[in-house]
Amino acid sequence: MNQLHPRAGRGTAPSPAEVAPDFPREWFEFTDPDDPDHTITCDLTWLLSTYSCVFGTDACRGIDSGNPDVGCCGHGAFLCDEDDRDRLTKTVRAMEADAGDGPSESGWWQNRPKAVTAWFREIDSGTGEPLEPWLEWDELDDEEGNPEPALKTPVVDGACIFANRAGWPGGAGCALHQWAAAHGVDHVKAKPDVCWQLPLRRLEAYEDRPDGHEILRTTITEYDRRGWGDGGEDFDWYCTGDPGAHGHADAIWKSHRSELVELIGEACYEILADHCRARESAGLAGAFGPSGYPLLAIHPATRAAREGLAAGEV
Repeated sequence: MNQLHPRAGRGTAPSPAEVAPDFPREWFEFTDPDDPDHTITCDLTWLLSTYSCVFGTDACRGIDSGNPDVGCCGHGAFLCDEDDRDRLTKTVRAMEADAGDGPSESGWWQNRPKAVTAWFREIDSGTGEPLEPWLEWDELDDEEGNPEPALKTPVVDGACIFANRAGWPGGAGCALHQWAAAHGVDHVKAKPDVCWQLPLRRLEAYEDRPDGHEILRTTITEYDRRGWGDGGEDFDWYCTGDPGAHGHADAIWKSHRSELVELIGEACYEILADHCRARESAGLAGAFGPSGYPLLAIHPATRAAREGLAAGEV
């Protein structure tokens, strides 16, 4: 399912800093220890890369060059299912309860709709279930390319309704994320799926093994431009292929542990982590073997970031 409205933004060609989208990748596949009919396939090239979100820094150019300060939050977030919707409602309720501890007198949320209090009052009294004031109906294409109704967060002044801007007492950034960080809550439990899953993409499909037995295959890979659907190719800039976003000290399998656990479960994550540790310990400078050849297909943006660091480039 596309997470960006089709043709959402017309832009220019990708930044020259971004690596080409097609390059060799190495994969690790294993069976879920808790379900013999579930196979996990992981993109090691991505999970062993040193990407990190650079929002709020000079390295983030934003997907729209005309509105760079909001990063990739310019279109709002589509919700995946009722669980996603319920999680968002729970977070907003918690933000309301903690409004007095927020960065300003109005709470954590710069663009908070005035109808929020009344909406919760109606829901709690059982007088109705109107659409949440922080959501709106839009359309997404289904797997066959046909539009279907979908809920999303609306855009206010050029960005998601939850995007706090520069000058806000709590600083620019996602109000949901800021509230979660201030209260020791994992952001995975506080934000819409599409917001916390980036830069990871989970694909799931049932398939028949050669013996005719049906299994579920879960694939974890990079959420690159193409993952956004038709609109991704028109972004003015995108982070996962830019060496400027590959400067984290840890690889993704470490820095995004909570996201990976949420996507594949604790037991599967431990299998993946053990393999990644072994691959890293077998090489020099992170992933290169002692003989000088790559132990795996390293993400070219991570490679470029390392080479730039070695050359003393800023």
